[in-house]
Amino acid sequence: MSGTSDAVTQAARLDQIGFPEFTTKLITDVFDALVSSNLRQTEAYIQLLQETGKSLSVFINDTKDDISGDMILDFLATTLPAPAEDEANVTVVQDNNGKVALDADQAATLNAALTLPDAAGVPNNNAVAVEGANNSYEAILDAAATRIASNKYDLLKEMVKQGILRLVIENGEIETRLTFSTYGSSFSKETQTKYNRKNFTAKARAKTGLFTSLWVNAAASTKYTSVAISTANKVDQDRSGSRVNIFGGVKVNFKTDYLPLNQ
Repeated sequence: MSGTSDAVTQAARLDQIGFPEFTTKLITDVFDALVSSNLRQTEAYIQLLQETGKSLSVFINDTKDDISGDMILDFLATTLPAPAEDEANVTVVQDNNGKVALDADQAATLNAALTLPDAAGVPNNNAVAVEGANNSYEAILDAAATRIASNKYDLLKEMVKQGILRLVIENGEIETRLTFSTYGSSFSKETQTKYNRKNFTAKARAKTGLFTSLWVNAAASTKYTSVAISTANKVDQDRSGSRVNIFGGVKVNFKTDYLPLNQ
């Protein structure tokens, strides 16, 4: 197949690329992503309102079991950190067969950090620590989880007052572009060179004999030279190009609003 016919054949396949279908899917996927993002934000907003709509006691009961061990450890390490020389531990609250030994100051500090509002409905306002070695390790962990859950409730309430951060798209642009190029080229070159040279030389010298006069002699010589040169140079070129540039642009502008949560 020559370069010209091949280039034309490739250009004729343009409709197989499916450029309109690609553009349609791109726009659809972008809009689906925007709608999904907005739905997720709305769901988060509704969930926030549902959680803050609960009473403090209900919220604590629904949340405290989800408090991780790392959060509890961080709370105890902040409230009652271990002495600097104790490199093995981060808090003085250590499990000793289910019991924790605390002195009077440590017990008072821990109870102050665990104290909850009366609305929590927790007996003794969540103060579980006493002086001595009879403190229940599990009770301290449960009280810490309760306090952390109460802190989360206060944080969510504050978020409602300030408003939640939403992703707002004011301007958007979708652009598709297709550049289709095809180019064919054929090139043929033939070069032939022949060179032949023959050279023959013969020379003979004869004497008439010993008894002939020294100045009488005969000589014969022959020489033959043949040179043949044949040169052929042939160049065939077939160059063709086909370039198809297709540009399609779609621009979509978005305008959204900001909805405060404190209404």
